[in-house]
Amino acid sequence: MAQTLPDFSTIKVSSLSDQQIESLMKQAKAMGYSESDILTLAQSQGVNAQDLALLNERFGRVKSMRASQAKANPVGDVRMRQPYVDSLQMVDKGATSIYGLDIFRRGSFLTFQTNLNQPTPKDYVLGPGDELFIDIYGASESYYQTQVTPEGTIILENLGVIALNGLSVEQAERKIRQRFATVYGGMKGEQPNTFLSLSLGQVRSVGVNVIGQVQIPGTYNLSALNTVFNALYAAGGITENGSLRQVKHFRKGKLISSIDIYDYLQRGYAEGDNRLESGDVILVPPYTNRVTLTGAVKVSGKFELLESETLADLLNYAGGFTENALNGTIKLKRISDGQKRVADILSDQYEVFTIKNGDEYTVQTVLNRYTNRVVIQGAVFRPGNYAITDNLGLADLIKKSDGLRPDAFLDRAIIRRAKEDLTFETISVNLRDVLENRQTVILQREDVVTVFSKNELKEEHFIEVLGEVNKPGVLGFADNTSLKDALLMAGGLSNAAFGGSIEVSRRLYSDDSDGFGISKTFAFTVDQSGLATEAESFILSPYDQVYVRRNPNYKKQQLVTIEGQVRSPGQYAIRTQGERISDLVNRAGGINAFAFVEGATLIRKTEFYEEPTDIEQQIDQLIKLEAKFQKTPDLLTEAEQSLLKSINEDIAELEKRRESNQNLSSFAKRERLKEVIERNALTDNIQLKQAEAIGIDLQSIINEPGSVSDLLLEDGDVLIIPKKSETVRLRGKLLYPTTTRFVKGKSLKYYINSAGGFDFRAKKKGTYVVYANGEVARTRSFLFMKFYPKPAPGAEIIVPTKPLAVPVRVQDVLAITSSLATLALVINQISN
Repeated sequence: MAQTLPDFSTIKVSSLSDQQIESLMKQAKAMGYSESDILTLAQSQGVNAQDLALLNERFGRVKSMRASQAKANPVGDVRMRQPYVDSLQMVDKGATSIYGLDIFRRGSFLTFQTNLNQPTPKDYVLGPGDELFIDIYGASESYYQTQVTPEGTIILENLGVIALNGLSVEQAERKIRQRFATVYGGMKGEQPNTFLSLSLGQVRSVGVNVIGQVQIPGTYNLSALNTVFNALYAAGGITENGSLRQVKHFRKGKLISSIDIYDYLQRGYAEGDNRLESGDVILVPPYTNRVTLTGAVKVSGKFELLESETLADLLNYAGGFTENALNGTIKLKRISDGQKRVADILSDQYEVFTIKNGDEYTVQTVLNRYTNRVVIQGAVFRPGNYAITDNLGLADLIKKSDGLRPDAFLDRAIIRRAKEDLTFETISVNLRDVLENRQTVILQREDVVTVFSKNELKEEHFIEVLGEVNKPGVLGFADNTSLKDALLMAGGLSNAAFGGSIEVSRRLYSDDSDGFGISKTFAFTVDQSGLATEAESFILSPYDQVYVRRNPNYKKQQLVTIEGQVRSPGQYAIRTQGERISDLVNRAGGINAFAFVEGATLIRKTEFYEEPTDIEQQIDQLIKLEAKFQKTPDLLTEAEQSLLKSINEDIAELEKRRESNQNLSSFAKRERLKEVIERNALTDNIQLKQAEAIGIDLQSIINEPGSVSDLLLEDGDVLIIPKKSETVRLRGKLLYPTTTRFVKGKSLKYYINSAGGFDFRAKKKGTYVVYANGEVARTRSFLFMKFYPKPAPGAEIIVPTKPLAVPVRVQDVLAITSSLATLALVINQISN
């Protein structure tokens, strides 16, 4: 079994298709194994319980699916079922433009599968093979289950034989009730107390022949509840050459109905769609008269029409015209005498015009043009399309559009007019003259009148407020706007502006410039109460730029952190620009008895540190303030609720500003440094660190404050003083990298030997030591001797890898030798 069936440990059960599962089941069955044997094998090969349960579920699902397909399959021969299914799949992929043709194809939304779960139809005609359920209830109760024999009868205990062949369910129920009434007296009389109910169980199968222009003609075993439409669906639908207007149903050699499927498509009911009986023949003949309808109709395509039908019937099948159709005439292409002809059919001929096979009808759309339109646009109150009347003047059109706006430019308006050759001309008019009746302008169809706005004919005026304001940016200009007004519209001054200055930059024009100036500036001071008096009344001009400078003495707190073995670790604010590491240690209470001074490290931000902007800091502070109010929202006073609303509005405004805010100076600096590093790097994978460790000599700093080792503090510095360490770590190409106890006086070789010695790929002369404070010492060579660095507590000994040696090939040696020989020959010739 293991040699033939697959190795389940290499198979993902969830990825197997139903066909693969079925193939696996067939393979196991041919070898004499069941599904449980397959599960046992899979478990022995290491498949987990979840996949085993999924595999068992897939087995059951495939078996159920195949059983249901076999039960509903209309093909009697089991060997022909798979070819039948494959044929249906090929048919379903085809698309068609023939009206109604895809209604019986499998895969369409509207299908005609048999519904076996339905109430017993009273008009169903019983026949051999039908299963009947007879239920007696009321004063007496009994139940019978029987089947109609091949002779068309049923046999009931104590009642004998009852002939039912050819009777409907309703007729059979009356006949059976009469027979039972001889036994159950309660069924008789006008007020019976015992009742009988007859229902169908398993319905008999009937064999019908579907021939002609169908996708898969043949004999089909269908339920006797099926109709002609069900048989057409089982046969894959009608082909493109088949007729949908004359589907013929034969029984015992006689035509019992001719079905027009268009009746079903139009009215939802088709006369002649009868139930099937054994031996019935359904014939789909070729079509005889098919035409094409395209254009502005609701359903376009190819339609099959009867000889008596007209163009009006064709339009009815197509659902009529669309809203933009030119319904007064229809274009026709018709083959006549071996040639094509065109014709125009007027609307009064639709009811009588006879259709001919191969006709092509086209319904055109209305033209995208107006017969009585003029257009006015621009500085009027109601621009748009207006109907033109005889002798409509421009003044009348302006009145129809509710007049000119106050910003209308009266000196000139433009009329764009189409000439007879469809080119355009421009007509200029003076609106003042038109409105004062000094000039009369008569409009023509499709004229486009443009009234200009004074504001559109000049550059948009604005002012810009930058610097230390709460909402910097561009503001719309208005006459008599003072500097104080502009600052208020910009959200007011920030805290950093008080004590600073304001500078207003104004454009220079040709009449007030000597040719060398770029702008004119005005300077103002900002005292603690706001603007100086002379600045409040200063009137701004269009395009003025207001710069609010920061108070040079305004400083934000700068924090440093000290961690580790000091008496009071934490954050400290830098008091002066000259504060050093020794000052920070003293403010923290000095080091304690467990401090490992030799391992002290200073962490400092690099040039690539992304410093939060003032806007981001404001957002963080407001969010923290907001969180305090939100802890007790039900206890907030009216004033606190108003403050909370203001905070939310400020956060939203700052978020918008953050998206567009960028410090060009710091951005350019980072980009330049990145460019220099990448240009000099050997690889493209460069990690730009935002912080780095600086090795310091803390003992020297404590002993000699203010010395060269005592560095000045910077914002964000973190001084780490670790606890005393008594170990040494060994990493890299060693036989057993480990961490060992520090032994005073022992050399580096001692620690290398404690890790098993060097690996065969170790680069011995590249061995280096990283000390606890971040400093690094490497191995040095002099003549044939190596001087290894000394270990220290908390240090890390690292042995790098020796690069791979690339062997020299024979052809490389020959190439080098020949090159040297050629070089020697050239030198010899030059010297001679």
